[in-house]
Amino acid sequence: MKTARLIGFEQESQACEYLTQQGLKLVAKNVCYRGGELDLIMQDDQTWVCIEVKFRRQSDYGTAAETISTAKIRRMGAAFQRYLSDNGVNPAMAPMRLDALVIDNKKVNWIKNIGV
Repeated sequence: MKTARLIGFEQESQACEYLTQQGLKLVAKNVCYRGGELDLIMQDDQTWVCIEVKFRRQSDYGTAAETISTAKIRRMGAAFQRYLSDNGVNPAMAPMRLDALVIDNKKVNWIKNIGV
């Protein structure tokens, strides 16, 4: 039986493959900071993109998108700005956005600009 962590890594790999097919370039995966983990960091042309990957096998307790709270988006934005700064990218000057890629019952939905 697969663990939740293994399923999560598999879904993140599927999400990365999907986004790469859409023209994004992978920069980093599973970057950990105090307060959370950044699932995927990619570039869409000149725009830096942080992507939260959420998966739900069933929607009995809500959809994958419904699990992304405002607080989660704020933490994600702060960690993403820190990542950029730590890697020599000025967050004030670089175009950036936060996206989500949600997978519900094998249906993939890419939600751009969930907030910054």
